[in-house]
Amino acid sequence: MGALTSTIAFIKAGKVDFRLTGKLFPIAFIGSLLGAITVRYVSPDILKPLILVLLIAVAVYTIFKKNWGSVSTYKKLNWKKAVLFMTAILVIGFYDGFLGAGTGSFILFAFLLLGFDFMQSAGNAKLLNFGSNIAALILFLTMDMVHISYGLVMGVAMILGALTGSKFAIRKGTTYVRLLFIIVTVLLISKNVYDFFSSQ
Repeated sequence: MGALTSTIAFIKAGKVDFRLTGKLFPIAFIGSLLGAITVRYVSPDILKPLILVLLIAVAVYTIFKKNWGSVSTYKKLNWKKAVLFMTAILVIGFYDGFLGAGTGSFILFAFLLLGFDFMQSAGNAKLLNFGSNIAALILFLTMDMVHISYGLVMGVAMILGALTGSKFAIRKGTTYVRLLFIIVTVLLISKNVYDFFSSQ
């Protein structure tokens, strides 16, 4: 519900590249379905140490590349880069269905690597994140693994948060989106560190 709300806001602001994301949407969707199926048989705990390392790498890279993502330098992909990027989106989609935490950051980071600025990366990431969210939700609903009453209450809160956050991001521009991206990533790292050590 939060991803859908943000996606709509970024679409209205013209910050979603449909020519690219339209091709990637079904890939993220399929990847998430596969991840949600896998989580029935494999504990997601096995990925947590790896995700922590990846989040730290994303944060460090973004912090030290200070002007990165301020201006879009995206150019049409050749077939090799296109295959590599589609594979990355499939893997991230799988991760979203399997575990989920930090998926938005990983997708946004992937678009930054393509040369999109932070605003465009955020808009593109929201659309794909919505696709992977929906896929996992559909599958978990069919497996009767969703507490709908809890989900709806949290969903309303996420809609309000997404409305506020997306409007703030669109109004303030790439500098603030970059700062918020770093803050959220650091918070995710902190949570993952806490979860890791508290489970030992």
